[in-house]
Amino acid sequence: MKIISLLVLLLIATLSPRQIAAQEAFEEFTINFTGNKHISGGTVLHSWEPNPGFGFEINTPYYFGNFEAGYRYVRFDELDFENSGFHSHFVFGGWFYRYPASPELFVVTGIRLGNRFMLHDEDKIYGDEYRFSREESEFGYEVHFRIEYKLSSVAGFYIATSYNRTIFNIPFSSFVGSIGLTATLESPSWLKRFLR
Repeated sequence: MKIISLLVLLLIATLSPRQIAAQEAFEEFTINFTGNKHISGGTVLHSWEPNPGFGFEINTPYYFGNFEAGYRYVRFDELDFENSGFHSHFVFGGWFYRYPASPELFVVTGIRLGNRFMLHDEDKIYGDEYRFSREESEFGYEVHFRIEYKLSSVAGFYIATSYNRTIFNIPFSSFVGSIGLTATLESPSWLKRFLR
């Protein structure tokens, strides 16, 4: 995690003043539709099998970088603890910077803060150590990196990887791979006035 955070800071530090130039806030918004898969992780992936998931994100430029909000869903099936499968919902807000490698290609780094909501199949206690409440939620953070390609002024796609850490009774940390389709639209004038 420290290495990933350091890489994000180094990338931002290497930007020239011209690349950090201010942009029009809320001028447009982009909607991303994503598919995702947990590709590695800690203790959680030793006891549960994550299925492929889906999500969506919406973001808009601010004066420097972009603000975003999003949602990611994944179903985890039990491997070790009988009837402990669960549905995972990660709801987040964040900030990222799009570094232009070319007019069509962007390298994106950012951070997300949110809450992971877990809905277990049932309440259960295993031994005296692990208690699964039907509903659990906890703060989580995520560092992400993606490569984005613009097909046109409106459409694009990306591939991404993220490191997510959420603190539960059993620590929840994993790397998530995702692919996404993007649609960029101009913000309506009433929305720009409201947000500014």
